[in-house]
Amino acid sequence: MTERDFDKLLETAAEEGLPDDIVREVTPWRKAMGNIIGGSGMCAITINMLQLNVLLPTIGVILQLLGFRSLRRENRWLGACWVLALLRVVLLLPVLVVDATIYREVFYSSGAAKLAVYGSVGTQLLLFFCLWRGLRAAQKKTGLPVRSGSAGALFAWYLVVGTLAQVGYAGWVAAVFMLVCYICILKSLSSLSKEMEEQGYAIRPAGVRVSDGVLVKGILIFLALGIGGGYLFFGRYPMDWRPEAGELSSQAAEVRGQLLALGYPEGALRDLAEEDILSCQGALRVVVHEVDEPVNQGREVRETWEGYTQVSTVYDVKELHLTDVAVELPGEREHWKIFHHFLWTVDPGFPGTESIQLWPVYNHIEGWAAKDPPTGRVLYDDGKGNTFTAPYHSLGAEGYTTQSIFWGDQYVKDLFATFSLPSRGENQRGYISYGIVMARPGYIIDSWINYTHQRSRFQYPVLTARENRKQGGWNTSGTFVLVQNALQFFVMEDGSIDMWE
Repeated sequence: MTERDFDKLLETAAEEGLPDDIVREVTPWRKAMGNIIGGSGMCAITINMLQLNVLLPTIGVILQLLGFRSLRRENRWLGACWVLALLRVVLLLPVLVVDATIYREVFYSSGAAKLAVYGSVGTQLLLFFCLWRGLRAAQKKTGLPVRSGSAGALFAWYLVVGTLAQVGYAGWVAAVFMLVCYICILKSLSSLSKEMEEQGYAIRPAGVRVSDGVLVKGILIFLALGIGGGYLFFGRYPMDWRPEAGELSSQAAEVRGQLLALGYPEGALRDLAEEDILSCQGALRVVVHEVDEPVNQGREVRETWEGYTQVSTVYDVKELHLTDVAVELPGEREHWKIFHHFLWTVDPGFPGTESIQLWPVYNHIEGWAAKDPPTGRVLYDDGKGNTFTAPYHSLGAEGYTTQSIFWGDQYVKDLFATFSLPSRGENQRGYISYGIVMARPGYIIDSWINYTHQRSRFQYPVLTARENRKQGGWNTSGTFVLVQNALQFFVMEDGSIDMWE
């Protein structure tokens, strides 16, 4: 209904007046304040389920934008609110798009993220301060007593909450108290708006060239294109795939022959780069451990006898073949080179992000120290007799803080390799290697590989396999799946190997 239609309806209205739903549609003040109050409520709600922690604040910011858009020419304070609401949208939308890409981790560690976060918080505080001043100016305009304490309380509420967040306060008593206060503030603000309207306060909405509906559709289209593009084009690491180099040098070929004779599995041995083969020159012996691990949920099997039912999981397919190799090298102190190989025996499926986390021997066994830096690469065959290789997207030690219900926050430093598998190809595989040297005799060799595979594209915000693992991800049925394996053995006094399975 247009304003002209409303005037005609007023002329012909019955004595009982117009229906409230019609008044709401054509009264700019009521509609604008409804958007502002409702949007402010959604911006303060955090529900960590069904993506509501993202959807509700986003809807809230848009509602605030629409509300202040109608009031922007009412007074200079409400005009400032419109500018600030627009700035909040500008700060929020790019972040929502970045959250649909694997580069969100890089973004949040950059200065741009700090600008977006602090800018959004500062803008929100200024917005409620200007709202408080704008309502005071509007009341003075109508000659009503100035009572805009609820808007001022809203500004103070955000100031207190921001301070509590800054100091890291996590108590539930204060959280419940602040929530009750927020509800009371919004209720008071709604009552104030209704009182002003009942006292005859009216505005003429600012003219616009683009309707609210078109504006909202434009924002939604931007988000759809941005998030969709993030999923399609920025969901995997760029890999530098190149054809396998030519024949090995005569020296490397000789060392490879020695390793093969000592028992290094031939398939895994062919994957070693020349520099890794040469690092094993003079090898004394080779210790090997191989296992097939599932990357699926398997099927449930029930067996019943004598009234007792046993439920077990059977894996008909085990997609990941893991080969762990330890090569003993000559030296004054006992020196080993550890290799962890992986091979996909079937198509791994969605080519997203992959992560290998190593718990190297020297990190948790005090009798060993690091000797050589980590090396490795990823390989695949194209089905035409050609092999392609690429270095890992990243490979090295990374420190991070992990949380445990038993030990609390702990700072750890592990070896991580990140990569993406090709969308096509056969025998997709790779390895990581590192060296250790004895620091004190009498300790076992215990080296773990934690392989995290991304099963699906659809998650929001997007996590990489590495981020998932750093958060302690164990999920076997969702976006990621974790496969663990360990090479564990002890060198006896007589030189024999005691292998732990």
